[in-house]
This record gives sequence, C-alpha cells and structure tokens, in this order.
Amino acid sequence: MTNLTKNSWTDEIFDRLTTIIPKAPGLACFDFDNTLIRNDFGEKIMEELLHDGLIYVQKDLSDFFRDKETWKDHTKLETTEKERLIWEEYSYQLKEYGIETGYRWTSFIFQGMNQNEYYEVSRRTWERVNIPNSDSGVFPQVEMKDLIGYLNYHHWTVYIVTASPEPGIAAVSHFFPVEESKVIGMRQELGEDGKYSHKLIEPYTYGDGKVKAIEERIGVYPDLAFGDSFNDYPMLCRAKQMAVGINRDNPEFAKACSEKGIYVQPYFTFPPVFT
Repeated sequence: MTNLTKNSWTDEIFDRLTTIIPKAPGLACFDFDNTLIRNDFGEKIMEELLHDGLIYVQKDLSDFFRDKETWKDHTKLETTEKERLIWEEYSYQLKEYGIETGYRWTSFIFQGMNQNEYYEVSRRTWERVNIPNSDSGVFPQVEMKDLIGYLNYHHWTVYIVTASPEPGIAAVSHFFPVEESKVIGMRQELGEDGKYSHKLIEPYTYGDGKVKAIEERIGVYPDLAFGDSFNDYPMLCRAKQMAVGINRDNPEFAKACSEKGIYVQPYFTFPPVFT
C-alpha cells in the first residue's frame, strides 16, 4: 500500500513511522501473538492438538509430568481428562518456574508431526479461531497488517520473531503477508523420519533468546521492532531507529518502555481484519 492509514496509531508514532519507512529500506521485526494478531495463536494450536487427543505423540509421556504413572500410556485417558490434566500441569509449570519454562514444557505437545502435518493443523486451527467478533478470536490487527503492506511497498525486509512454534506461525504468515522463511520461532529437532521431536533447538525465542536468534539467523539488529510484553523487551531495546511497545494494560511494561525511549502504543481499537 502506498500510504499508511492512521487508524488507532498515536499521532507521534504514526508521524515517526511515515517519516522513517519511506526514506530507505530497512529491517522490521514483529512479535506475533497479541502484536500482529489479537490473542495467542500458539496456544490455539496447542488446544487443537489436545482436542484431537495428541494423536501424533508417543504413548509414554511420563517424562513431562509429575504424575509419572498416569502418563505412561496417555492413550488410556479420555480426551477431556487428558486436556484437563495438561492444562493443570501447564499452569503449574508457569506458576512455579516462570513463563519461559512453561512455554518450553509445551514442546512435547507439538512433537511427532512432519512439516505438512504441522501446517495442516495450524491452518485448520486458524480457520476455527479466526472469529473477529469474539473476545477469544484470533485475527490480524488492521494497523499491523496495513503497516506490513506499507513496509513491503517501500521494500523493507519483514520478520516475525515469536516464542510460538515456528512451523505453526509460518503456515499462516502469508495472511500478513510475511514470507515463511522469515518466521523465527520455537524450533524443534527433526528426526530421521522427518518428524519433529520435543527437543528444542537453541536459542529459544523468548526474551534474550529473541535477540540471540536475530543475531544468528539475520545477522543485524532491526531498524524497527514491535512487541507487547517483557518477552519482547530485549528485542525492542535493540531496534536501531524505532521500537514500539504495544500496551495491553501493563503499566510496568509501559513504564519500562518509556524509560528506555521505546514508543508506547495503546492496544488497538480499530475494527479487525477479516481473512
């Protein structure tokens, strides 16, 4: 798109974006969940896999749970009970060990698929949850989708840098549009059978891991960076020209951004994008 539509951008941020972007092409990095989109798509993919009964994973999942005996053969559990117990354990991991450890713990749920199966699950999930009129729906933020169109028009390079599974986000990146190869996220080792393992390839893209991944896989820090949480804060701090923190009623995050010279954008209110 030749012009950026203002929509819900603050005057200051809109003026800065429309000054920087046309001057010369650069590199922009976006968080995904609650930044490019409303809500958390990584968790929606997890929900889809749980609802299907974890058909791709091995029977013995005892290594991932405190209750070893129950999980020696998960196929003996009813799907609803399995879902309940997994969300319970996930909540425990988050509470006891923090968000990064909790996110890492979920990797076993995404194992056992090849890339085609991963993409199929992700796209099926997107079709199910892309409900703009629902508070829990997942859909693109109109400001962000317009911004990526504006960046692409001016020949910028655009990356998504997310803590969610890389194949799951790459499968839907064309909606924005961002090239699949320019999605950097949680990566899992591939077995000789072409199926993903639960073992993660470091760095894991959470917090400082996002910066390390950018260093290793892109080689330069972004000119522009966008994110909505302290998970994104290290990446925002590395932006060379401008960083924008999307404030979802998190005063501590907004304060930290302001003190670092990161622009603070109130959560978007403009009507959503239908895809």
